Amino acid sequence: MFKEDKIPVFILSGKSPVSASGGGYSTYAYNLARVIKKLGHPVYIVALGNENREKNTEVGKILLFKTKLPLLNVNIYALPGLPLYSIIFAKGIKKIIDKKRYVKIIVWGIGPWGLTAFILKLIFKNRVIHLNNYFTTVRHEWQGGVKALKIKDYGILLKLKYTAIYLTAVQYLAQLEKMVLKSANVIITSYESTENILKNEFGVHPGKFFRANFYVQVYKRKSQEITKKGKINKFVSREIKIPKKYILFLSRQDPRKGVNFLLHAMKILMDKGYKVPLLIAGGGDMLSPNKVLAKKLKISKFVKFLGFVNDPKPLMKSCTVFVFPSIEEGAGALTINEAMEMGLPIVSTACDGIVEDLENEKTALLVDKENPNQLADAITKLLDNPSLARRLAQAARKEYLKKFTFENMRLDIKRLIGRL
Repeated sequence: MFKEDKIPVFILSGKSPVSASGGGYSTYAYNLARVIKKLGHPVYIVALGNENREKNTEVGKILLFKTKLPLLNVNIYALPGLPLYSIIFAKGIKKIIDKKRYVKIIVWGIGPWGLTAFILKLIFKNRVIHLNNYFTTVRHEWQGGVKALKIKDYGILLKLKYTAIYLTAVQYLAQLEKMVLKSANVIITSYESTENILKNEFGVHPGKFFRANFYVQVYKRKSQEITKKGKINKFVSREIKIPKKYILFLSRQDPRKGVNFLLHAMKILMDKGYKVPLLIAGGGDMLSPNKVLAKKLKISKFVKFLGFVNDPKPLMKSCTVFVFPSIEEGAGALTINEAMEMGLPIVSTACDGIVEDLENEKTALLVDKENPNQLADAITKLLDNPSLARRLAQAARKEYLKKFTFENMRLDIKRLIGRL
């Protein structure tokens, strides 16, 4: 590495931030890369992909690594393959270090994907600085998911499936997370709720935390479809007929997102005579079960499942009420932050770090978790009172502009890197 060069930064996002499979980790990785590139550092984003390739983007170079094990594909089952993927990532990064002759590197893990940094520290010792962002733990996340899977909604088999994963794979992943947290030189958080989880679950010393603002930006992602013949087609955003008024949920459909409670709330609204449709955008393992539940509740006529949406902006900017019924986030929720950026009237559960971003009846309406009646009442309140909806939306936008700025994140990351 030449004297004038700044330390290169390898960001471990796990899933690609420009693909449909990405979630909160990869979204954060995308915005983090943008900030670090602005600070003048060479940036690499390391992720799983459908092929081995390097891709230059506006936020740095994305390194995609393909794996050939069918049971460890890029979806909800990706994390159980964490040790294998981490070895593959480490080998790829080592090749770049050797080729570029980097003297020192920063390896920036996002959640448990920081295991790659643990491996690289074994190889390169103090040439590797391990920084690791954390939002929630795998165990905490899955506790919320298992709890949300009500047998009356989804049946016993789905409940048993997720419970079995929680009792086996998740417990093993928790041990890997323990290694990541011990290896990290600094653990970057943005929420007190995250720090409390890490202290309670793993006994992380408070002195290891660095609290940093983060930047949120709604951006386009890309999806691919597999044809019946097994070929990959580039998938362009489908045309969506947007109603004049509608309720919107936008997120990957994991069990912990609580979509079942939102569907029950819609049933309550319909029984009261409200005919405002609900649009549910996002893919995920629970997409099909949630469609089945909507039919079971006899509300399919007023609930439209859109699947993955490449560009969420047009959908978000026109919604009447944005609803987020999650029962576990660990930190805040990026989709909530995006809704704040867009200036939307928000109904959300008072979940983990969300209450650190939103204040009930000031910037949003917050309700208890797992409570369809409260969800329905809050949605009704905003549908019936447009002036209240506007006031909350404007206040949420104002809070976003104050807190979630590129400059705030840039200054915090610059301060962090400067003290290494």
